[in-house]
Amino acid sequence: MYNLIICIFACDTIQTYRNEIIKINETWGKKIKDNIKLLFFLGEEKTDLIGDNYVNLKGVKNDYLSASYKQFLGLKYIYEMYNPNFVFCCGTDTYINIDKLVNYIINFNFNPNSNFYIGGHGDFRQIGDKNIYFHSGGAGFLLTNGCLDKLYPILENACDKWITICTINNIKYLETACDVAIAYYLQTETNTTILIDNVSFWNCNHKGMVGSYSCHPSIEIDKIITCHNMSSFDFDELYNYLSAN
Repeated sequence: MYNLIICIFACDTIQTYRNEIIKINETWGKKIKDNIKLLFFLGEEKTDLIGDNYVNLKGVKNDYLSASYKQFLGLKYIYEMYNPNFVFCCGTDTYINIDKLVNYIINFNFNPNSNFYIGGHGDFRQIGDKNIYFHSGGAGFLLTNGCLDKLYPILENACDKWITICTINNIKYLETACDVAIAYYLQTETNTTILIDNVSFWNCNHKGMVGSYSCHPSIEIDKIITCHNMSSFDFDELYNYLSAN
């Protein structure tokens, strides 16, 4: 049984996103240990990226909406095939400090059977009569096994149901918001405990930048567990910094 599986919703048919997969393998992916597994969840169309860490999901495309299907069906696959203690979800432009993430799990002494949803740099969205908090999908989020167990019964149809929810509540702009969707289900379908950590999980790069805009000038690199909006240069720069320190 794996202690941690990293669920990456990815695309290998568009060169920009394929390059991000390759960059993960060249940087933080090298830090994967024996009790951790990294899985890339891809659309149905196959390329030359082959291996047990590349999972092509039947019937799933590689369009913008597909991130939601890759997230939910990826979690379903992980539960059925591995049933790990913890799952971390993010996209391919996110950098994970694997050692920090492992230590974070150990130091908090999480019980895998508990029901925790952990992340940061989130926000709120009004969905019907509910004001739903969601962790930033860019920064990624951590789920305990107990949380995944409660989610499992709805994962098969989660995306289609979410589209219906968005239509009914006149929030169709959220159809592609997979981070909001999973937060909605966790807060309406399960008795989830939300843990917010805005120091460890960042929706910006390691410099506190989103594109050319400075969003978090006080960011401390040594406290980062994950950060987002990472270019190939950012990946290499942070990897080299962490390797040297």
